[in-house]
Amino acid sequence: MKKQFLLLLIISFGYFFSFAQTTVKYAADKSKSYVTYGMVHPMHEWEGTSKEMNSVLLYNPESKKIEKVALAIPIATFDSQNANRDSHMIEVLEGIKFPNVTFSSTSITGEEGKLSVTGNLVFHGVSKLITFDAASKTTSDGFEISGAFSVLMTDYNIEVPSMMGMPAKNEITLKFFSLYKLK
Repeated sequence: MKKQFLLLLIISFGYFFSFAQTTVKYAADKSKSYVTYGMVHPMHEWEGTSKEMNSVLLYNPESKKIEKVALAIPIATFDSQNANRDSHMIEVLEGIKFPNVTFSSTSITGEEGKLSVTGNLVFHGVSKLITFDAASKTTSDGFEISGAFSVLMTDYNIEVPSMMGMPAKNEITLKFFSLYKLK
């Protein structure tokens, strides 16, 4: 029994070690990567952008596939070019209680050029499984990944902000661009 357990342990470590050796870690270049949110109110539209995205991507050179991506963005780093609006958004999103938006992929399918990404988006303390399309491009030193998707604030227990008694649209559109370089 001890020999079987030891053999199983050696095989497990060998599998883990071989898997760990086949993936290469890339990190997002903050000087070129960003996430932008867009909102619509009956009186105006606006966008806020953050370049403070902390993100890593795992790539398997043997299968030539991106296997995982994870990211975190501090709520307070989004800039809409209006300090009052940014402060109000931090308040609405309870940025002190829920300081980050995070995403961790559970599945990435597709080929070079177009990916379908599924994973857990954690926003305002609520985790939801989402799927979105992303464009991918291999560069000389990494990958460019871009795309857009929308979420509903009410799905994440966020009270829709209003101005002059009129609520904003429930939908937030997120656009992203990441340049991943070898870490």
